[in-house]
Amino acid sequence: MYERANETINQGLSLGARLLLGAVSALFGVVMFLVATPDHLVGFYAFGAFCLSIAIACFTSGRLRQFIGSVIGCAIFLAGVAYLGAEVYEGRLWSGSRAEPSAFNAAGYLLFIGIPGVAYAYKVRFGFRRAS
Repeated sequence: MYERANETINQGLSLGARLLLGAVSALFGVVMFLVATPDHLVGFYAFGAFCLSIAIACFTSGRLRQFIGSVIGCAIFLAGVAYLGAEVYEGRLWSGSRAEPSAFNAAGYLLFIGIPGVAYAYKVRFGFRRAS
């Protein structure tokens, strides 16, 4: 049963799911570029580029998709490390709410989103892994 589940998971998203996710991500990316304010250009452009990279990963296949997916996985891992470092530095260990930043919430992000992202990058080796 484990082998069957592993094969199913490794197939990835279906074509319909990839197209929907890619279209929505592309739309978000374009909107971020269009609504960027002069005070926050870097943040808007960075998030817009992140959304567009998700869209590109959805619309490509093979090694290119693995490479872009690995870059995305590493980016969300590094964002989690930066988030955790900032919260520990600020001294906010516990906020009492999931909506407010804290080191506990940052650790949860890193555990459930950041580590799986970097694990994907390690698994596919940025698309340079030899086919089995």
